[in-house]
Amino acid sequence: MIETLRCTTRLRNFILFVLLIAGAIASGPMVSGIRPRPGRCPPCAGLVTSVENFDSVTAPALPIQWLATNALGPPPLWVTSNTGQPSPPADTPPNAAFIDDPDVISDKRLDSMLFSFFEGCCPQLSFRHNFNLEASDVDPSVGFDGGVLELSTDGGNTFQEVTAGAFVMGGYNRTISTDRGSPIAGHLAWSGNSGGFITTIVNLPIFGNPAGGRLRWRMASDNTGSGQGWRIDTVTITWCHQGQPCTPIPRPTPAPRPLQSAPPSPHATPAFTPAPRPSP
Repeated sequence: MIETLRCTTRLRNFILFVLLIAGAIASGPMVSGIRPRPGRCPPCAGLVTSVENFDSVTAPALPIQWLATNALGPPPLWVTSNTGQPSPPADTPPNAAFIDDPDVISDKRLDSMLFSFFEGCCPQLSFRHNFNLEASDVDPSVGFDGGVLELSTDGGNTFQEVTAGAFVMGGYNRTISTDRGSPIAGHLAWSGNSGGFITTIVNLPIFGNPAGGRLRWRMASDNTGSGQGWRIDTVTITWCHQGQPCTPIPRPTPAPRPLQSAPPSPHATPAFTPAPRPSP
């Protein structure tokens, strides 16, 4: 019974993996095949890469399966954009995902398409982003409006904030003020001015839920000043996939070494052979 359940789960995960890859191709992301990647993946595993650069759609439309919502605050919602501030408008022209930074309390969310790490390990997310969000001019550690990254491992039903320890590079740079009504008050977040597109890399957890996972970029503003907004581009998810049984590469058999004869002992005593005696 247990083995039957395991086989059913593996089959369901495989079907989800195929559907996700097919959906990614249909919606525009560039999905590469599985290829070896020494160092990044364990032996006998290949690296799977999925990229969304928002360039397969006409602005302001979002790619298929990407979802924008405002939990608080007025429109606009997240869109694709190819003009405006903060500049430059895209990491890979023409488009990037974009949200404004208003002077009212808002909570604006962008959810990615579903993804899954079928029989994989070592998943990692990288993306490029450009933000200019209201922050303190006096204290460089304090932000007023900011953005955070969240992850769902149950198909988008619930989300948890990605903590600072998961970032390999480009993690949160400020703490959001607690006295201005921000929905993410007290949280670490991206805030202030990035000065153009920067790279963020995140280690993602392994999860076995057949529903798949979703990422969420969440921008929250308070009820004081405003900023130029936040742009997201070149979203790349990679993981290591073990597709076939691992066959170790045979190692050459070392050639036998010749045996060395023992050197003569420096204290060896020569054997004495007595001379024959004459017969009487």
